[in-house]
Amino acid sequence: MLLITVLAILSAATGAVALASSTGTLNAPPPVTDQEQGMVSGALFQDPPDMAMAAGANGGLTVTLDTHDTQFDLAGKTAKGQSYNGSYVAPTISFNPGANVDVRVVNHLPVATNVHFHGLHIDPMSHSDDDFLCIAPGDTYTYHLVIPADHPQGTYWYHSHAMGTMCPGGVTGPINGVAGSSGMAMSGDVENQIFAGLSGALIVGDDRTLLPAAYQHVIAHTFVLKDVQIDANGAIVQNTATSKIDSNAPTVRLVNGQLRPIVGMQPNETQLWRLINAGADIFYRLRLDGYTFTVVGEDGVPVAGATTVDTLLLPPAKRYDVLVTANGTPGTAWLRTTAYSNGPQGDQYPDTTLAQLDVYGDAVNRLPTLTGGVRTAPASLADAKIAQQRTVDLSESPDGLSFFINGKQFDPTTSVFPDPAKLGTVEEWTILNESGEDHPFHLHTSAFQEMSVNGTAVPYTHMQDVVPVPHAVSGVPGKVVIRIPIEDYPGQWMFHCHIGAHEDNGMMSFLNVVR
Repeated sequence: MLLITVLAILSAATGAVALASSTGTLNAPPPVTDQEQGMVSGALFQDPPDMAMAAGANGGLTVTLDTHDTQFDLAGKTAKGQSYNGSYVAPTISFNPGANVDVRVVNHLPVATNVHFHGLHIDPMSHSDDDFLCIAPGDTYTYHLVIPADHPQGTYWYHSHAMGTMCPGGVTGPINGVAGSSGMAMSGDVENQIFAGLSGALIVGDDRTLLPAAYQHVIAHTFVLKDVQIDANGAIVQNTATSKIDSNAPTVRLVNGQLRPIVGMQPNETQLWRLINAGADIFYRLRLDGYTFTVVGEDGVPVAGATTVDTLLLPPAKRYDVLVTANGTPGTAWLRTTAYSNGPQGDQYPDTTLAQLDVYGDAVNRLPTLTGGVRTAPASLADAKIAQQRTVDLSESPDGLSFFINGKQFDPTTSVFPDPAKLGTVEEWTILNESGEDHPFHLHTSAFQEMSVNGTAVPYTHMQDVVPVPHAVSGVPGKVVIRIPIEDYPGQWMFHCHIGAHEDNGMMSFLNVVR
């Protein structure tokens, strides 16, 4: 442990990225990119800051998110962006199932904003997770979140879901009664605000308590994955009249705002890693060299069957809760996102190191291999009665600037589906992708079950709220079939591609749910 501390001090002083394990074996550092110039790598891993939550008079919890322009220190490099409470990686919000949580959003930005509590199964309307709300510059709005007592325990996140830069009439309130001349209410601002810094982790309960007793006290770490591009003026790149976010451009991949931090473990130790892609646009395909991940939760929901894999694909908004067990002898390994293409019309990402695992010290007793399901995992919908089938057709213009669902761009006054869904039913949706790039499909309010991909059945192990829909090949659309439980909450359930640029430019709609 002393060696790691000394390395961290040297790294902070010199900007060096070379690392050594307690064996003294050097692990060659990757070359420093142009975007990383001035940044310092190799600091000890730090979890995101925790949000201080106050208990209200009624026994509920209250948290304030102060949204404002901010100058960050990103791994030793100054950058201007936007923050919740001054932190590039927003403070982690944690509460238990059954909680009542008031989230007070104070908007000090020069533009409108709002907050989406991504993945939570809560009321999509009624001052709750209502993404049709617009909080005007200078205004304050309080969300009231009533968390069900049986809400799944796991990893979620929160982020801006701003429909535009200004509220209709400049007044805080709903926008779903206002449509612009193009059919959209206004040009969305989700990509700008998430990319500038407005996203963070949200943890419901503690899914370690759902595991066998031997796992319930393992160390848990939260990995918030975000990328950053800094322009010549020291600002995080934004979409403006003179600049544009380019998700295919060179970018710096940060973990909790750190550049290639060191994660320490003892030989044979098991930890729970909560992995969140909290960025605006890009994919991660994670590997830990020489290791595997045992998945115990996906998109906040405990799995019905634990799986052990060597690679995890995280499109924007994806989360995994995984167990990682260190090798039995000291050594180092890189956590990396491997080279990946999300389609010929999309982005091509290089292999990039994210964090260093350093196994050191005395060995501990190795925990038994985890198999089977995790307590409270939902049952399969394979035998459910299907009340309605729908088709979601994703497409985009040849220039990649306009995006569509069923041939239409987002209109806050009208769903692409004329028929509503009814509470207490299960629907089956076929999602088609006509374009040359993968689209991560996200549904608000409810998780869903993936039934098949391109005609191949998917065995049931988990529910999820984000699924990548493969791109078209030789004119044949990619296809994913999902089943959705329509439960508990009437209102407007949004769905969209979770690449920020795509939802901002039309690839979004909503489902009307009625009793």
